[in-house]
Amino acid sequence: MCETNEQHHRPRPARPKALGTVLPALALAAVLPLLVALWVGDGVQKLLTGDPATVHSVTQCVEGGGQLPAAHCYGTWAFADGRTASGEITGAEVSAGDTIYAGDGWAYDSTSPLRWRIWTPVTISVAGAAALAASWLRYRRSRDAPDTDTAPVD
Repeated sequence: MCETNEQHHRPRPARPKALGTVLPALALAAVLPLLVALWVGDGVQKLLTGDPATVHSVTQCVEGGGQLPAAHCYGTWAFADGRTASGEITGAEVSAGDTIYAGDGWAYDSTSPLRWRIWTPVTISVAGAAALAASWLRYRRSRDAPDTDTAPVD
């Protein structure tokens, strides 16, 4: 009886012949987290550096929603330390005397839009990364699992 030491291997998928087929996916995988970090970073920076302020005057309000930009008003506001600023106040319509969350040249009707701006992309990114990791682990386990469909060689 002739004994052979053959192992049964599943055929591996063909490797891409050109790096050009993989490069766009790698570029997107590298750039997308950077864009999310920049967008989230701007919201975090505003949340950390902003202060409550009192609206002094409102010159114009614009309704938003749907395909239009978010609702906003233009006005001036004053901080507790005496500084004043003016610009766009993003969010619901405000009037003189309302408390807003603002910085120099920007304002929101509250901190809620900033918190949404931070946590929504972070949550989506973490969920996407978890899904990719689970998919990768599933692929690796199925690829490395012993092939049970073949009969042993005698």
